[in-house]
Amino acid sequence: YIRHNKIIPGRATLLFLHGLGESGQCFLEVFEDGRFDNCNIIVPDLIGYGKSSESVNGDYGFESHIEKLWKIIEYFKVLDLIVIGHSMGGDIATLLCASDKNNKIVRFVNIEGGITQYDLFISQEAVNAAEAGNFAHWFHDEFMTATVLENWGQKYPSCKRYHSSLRDCRSDAFLANARELCQRNTALSGKQRSDTGRIYCSLSIPKVFCYGTESISSGTVDFLEESKLKRQAFDGAFHWLMIDRAKEFYTFLYDFIYT
Repeated sequence: YIRHNKIIPGRATLLFLHGLGESGQCFLEVFEDGRFDNCNIIVPDLIGYGKSSESVNGDYGFESHIEKLWKIIEYFKVLDLIVIGHSMGGDIATLLCASDKNNKIVRFVNIEGGITQYDLFISQEAVNAAEAGNFAHWFHDEFMTATVLENWGQKYPSCKRYHSSLRDCRSDAFLANARELCQRNTALSGKQRSDTGRIYCSLSIPKVFCYGTESISSGTVDFLEESKLKRQAFDGAFHWLMIDRAKEFYTFLYDFIYT
C-alpha cells in the first residue's frame, strides 16, 4: 500500500519510510504542505505494516524491505530521490542509501533512526518480552495500550496516531524487526556498537540527523558531536517530531532540499 501524489518523471522525489509498528500515517502532513506540490511524494506502508499485506514467505528482514523499496522506485521511474526515514525507517534508509549503486539517492534525512546502541528502548523491551514468553501480552496490553495510548498519548498527540498504526501492524513483523534493530545496533565491539551508525557515518551524500529533545538519549547526542555529523534538534518534541513539530520540521526539510 502506497500513499502518493501525482508522480511526474524528472522532478525531485521524496520517499518517506516509517518506523517500527508505524505506517505512512505518520507523514500525512507532507501532503497538506503546499511547498512540496512540485515534488513527487511516495509514502509506502512496509510489508506487515499499515494497509500492506503480510509477507508471503514470512520474511520481514531489512534486506527484504529494501528489495521491495527498490521495486517501488523502479516502478515509478523516479530519480533525484530524497529519502526521509523515521526511527526504524531511518535504519532501513541508511541501508537503502548504502545499496544505491546507481546514485539515485541525492539526500537523506534521518529522523531518530538507530545510529548507536542507546536508543533501543522499544525494540529491547519487545525482545525481552519474547524471550520471557510474554510478547503477546506485552505488545497489546503493556506497550500498545498502557505505554503508547494511556501514558505517551496523554502528552503527545503523535502517540495517539501511532496507536492507530499499531492496531494495523502485524505483531510478527514488529517482533522480527525489533530483533534486527537490536542486533544491528549492538553488532560491534567497543564504545560505539551500532553497525548501522557506522554505515550512516560512511554515507557520502548530504545527510542530516533530526531528533526531538524529549526523546533522544545523551549517548546518541554525544556520538553526533564526536562524529561531527550534521544534526538538527527540535525543542520540546518527542520521538515523532515530524508530527509534534510539523511546521518546524517541514520548513527545515524544505530548506534542506532547496538550499
